[in-house]
Amino acid sequence: MNESLFVDPRTLTEHLSWPKEETIRIYDTTLRDGEQTPGVAFSPNQKYQIATALSDIGAHIIDVGFPFVAPSERETLRQIIAGKRRGEIRDDLEILVMCRADKRDVDATLSTLKEVGASPDEITFLTFTSASDLHLQVKLGPTLLKREGEESAGKTGAWYREANIRMMEDICSYIRSQGVTTIELGTEDASRSDLDYLVHLVGRSVEAGATRYIFPDTTGSLTPEATRIYCRGLRKAFPNLPIVSHFHNDFDLAAINTIIALQEGIEGFSVSVNGIGERAGNAALHNVVVALKVLYGVKIPEFKYDQLLALSSLVESLSGLPIRPNEPAVGRNVFAHESGIHTHGMLKDPQTYEPIPHELLGVETRFVYGKHTGFSLLKATLERLRGNLEDEGIVLTDTLIRKTMERLKAKREGMAEDGIAEETIRTYRDLLSKIELSEEDVLEIVRSLA
Repeated sequence: MNESLFVDPRTLTEHLSWPKEETIRIYDTTLRDGEQTPGVAFSPNQKYQIATALSDIGAHIIDVGFPFVAPSERETLRQIIAGKRRGEIRDDLEILVMCRADKRDVDATLSTLKEVGASPDEITFLTFTSASDLHLQVKLGPTLLKREGEESAGKTGAWYREANIRMMEDICSYIRSQGVTTIELGTEDASRSDLDYLVHLVGRSVEAGATRYIFPDTTGSLTPEATRIYCRGLRKAFPNLPIVSHFHNDFDLAAINTIIALQEGIEGFSVSVNGIGERAGNAALHNVVVALKVLYGVKIPEFKYDQLLALSSLVESLSGLPIRPNEPAVGRNVFAHESGIHTHGMLKDPQTYEPIPHELLGVETRFVYGKHTGFSLLKATLERLRGNLEDEGIVLTDTLIRKTMERLKAKREGMAEDGIAEETIRTYRDLLSKIELSEEDVLEIVRSLA
């Protein structure tokens, strides 16, 4: 292999600035946002398996969601805390729980921590509100009016904005008064909010006790250009505040937006394994870390890239959501080749068609035989098996190889005529429907309880 024979993408991005590698933080939300994928549910034991795998691979923060809402969530937190104390989960892995901007939620979460044997200063509290006027007036409006003891008549957008800030000042101050030392502020729909207002909301919440801010693109609406504007504005306003990005993937831009946020000094990034999450999912762990390493030369210290495939497979199995074969980095087809043009080059040097180094992910090239198989691959394969063939009395010749290639192509085309692909997809869709509960399931439960 000779890297001097092609232009390395990293040479074209050397002018970009990045946070120091040791300050970059992988913030995984598979256990919370990932489980919010329609049809997905993890048991406490399954969540523990994922948590230990995330600890092993080198994540820095894991979001375990709302522990006070269900016994299973409390059991998950209990297992994770116990696993830390047994040394099965890294001691420096930050555990984050969520609570709404309501003292009752905070008190319930604190009580839950006490139940599982965790002190408030061991856990990060994420409390959240909304930032866009759409959310403030349509979704949060009734809550803000009730809290302020007001009626909606005559209330302007400015009133809702200020009431929202007062709510977050109160809750951040209250959480801090309960002995919590790390408080993360979240603001839903921030990517569709007024930037000046967002800065004002974050600033006053920080003054009241918040110690980190997570900037969410709740609807996946950010373009790369808009990401740069928001993140640059936030970093300029808060040069020393830890900030995390949290981007959804509705337009397939979550990974590049995450990378741009890093370029603007947002040192933490929220991801999920396999990109699972609501609607089109979240920024995918594998997409972000592999692109950073291979295309930009940004390596996450102590991160074990060669465990990405195993982690992906684990979450694929536990979630019931198979990843697509051509999923970047971890898909079945990323290191697989069938086309004769490609395989001819691959036999000479993997770099001709594979941009991700094998050793990074611990994988090998795989050749697939079918309609597009070329003579070079088939000959190389049979030459490798020549000894076996000769033991069977078969003499390998170019004529035999060409006839084999013709029969191989015809067999694959016959499989297409037989509708094997359609049958596979029907089976796949049927299986997906089995992990979801339907309206009929709801009615069945109601009838059984009536």
